[in-house]
Amino acid sequence: MRRYLWDKLQVGLLLCVCCACADSKIPPMAYNFENDTILPCTSVLNQGWTSTCWAYATASLLESDLLAVRDDTVRLSVMFVVRQKYLNQFDAYCYSRGREEIRNGGLGHSFLRVLKENGIVPWEAYRGQVRGKRGFDHRNLLERLKQLAEKAVKEKNFQIYRKRAVALLDREMGPVPESFVYKGVRYTPLSFADSLHLNPEGYVQLASVSHHPYYEPFVLEVPDNWEHARYLNLPLDELEQTVRKSLRQGHTVVWHGDVSEKTFSNRYGVAVWPYSPVTQDSRQKGFEDFTTTDDHMMHIVGTAHDEAGDFYYLLKNSYGENGAYDGFIYMSEDYFRAKTISVLLSAEFVPHLENVSYTDIYKLCF
Repeated sequence: MRRYLWDKLQVGLLLCVCCACADSKIPPMAYNFENDTILPCTSVLNQGWTSTCWAYATASLLESDLLAVRDDTVRLSVMFVVRQKYLNQFDAYCYSRGREEIRNGGLGHSFLRVLKENGIVPWEAYRGQVRGKRGFDHRNLLERLKQLAEKAVKEKNFQIYRKRAVALLDREMGPVPESFVYKGVRYTPLSFADSLHLNPEGYVQLASVSHHPYYEPFVLEVPDNWEHARYLNLPLDELEQTVRKSLRQGHTVVWHGDVSEKTFSNRYGVAVWPYSPVTQDSRQKGFEDFTTTDDHMMHIVGTAHDEAGDFYYLLKNSYGENGAYDGFIYMSEDYFRAKTISVLLSAEFVPHLENVSYTDIYKLCF
């Protein structure tokens, strides 16, 4: 059975909120939201003490795409992808002799890479938790993985230490099944991915910066882009138009951006921006002076407006069913324009791809 947003998101909602602190220029005010579009999505999950928002947001995007073509809900195993990403980072560190970094975080293309190369499994087949543990906590896991990688480089013994890295992940997250039964059918991760008809090459990542040519791919210079993936650069207005077109056509979008601002509140479920209008130059300044940082990824599942008629995006977070809207965030248009770093969405809604020199859209991600 399909799972949708709760009924209470279908009506106007009243939120009394003071946008955070004394030096905020947004006064205490009430937001009365009325939803315009809510697209099918799965329920909110909690990433716990992990930096895996990128995997939760991208999994949620793919689950929504599956809801559009299936009569049942498929929950994808986020931790299957996260575990393989950790191994990919271990390999990159070793093969580069320590020049690459093992770090928290990732981006949507990290998920798509695992989907293409390793497949996917349902949540029921791999939860990424060993027996007896509650919630997710990877705070020490990557540090221990990095120590193994450093020893592998120092001792020039990749194979031995990679086996130890796999054993570490098995202890902390559980071993990945070589095959599993799902709804009466036996699959491998690759055959299960094939059965879902998910196409990792059908998605593209967009950004909007003025220090690279528009309508051309470029490597996005943010710490979480450890794979040096390429993004299609669009002017800000066209990037936002593309996102809205996707939502109008019934396809959700992954959002990547800055949530460190005082005017972003998970507790109150609101993200607003006091400085209007937001221009290409003003958002570029935030990127260059590092006040706009790649903190978080969420899943855009709808649109709304407040009682003044101002436009908002509705985003599904991965901090659990808490806050004013049980894990959902209303983000104003100005906040989106100022603090978005990139988006991931279906390539069919992206203009100007005919001008890109890469014939394979998938190469925009790698």
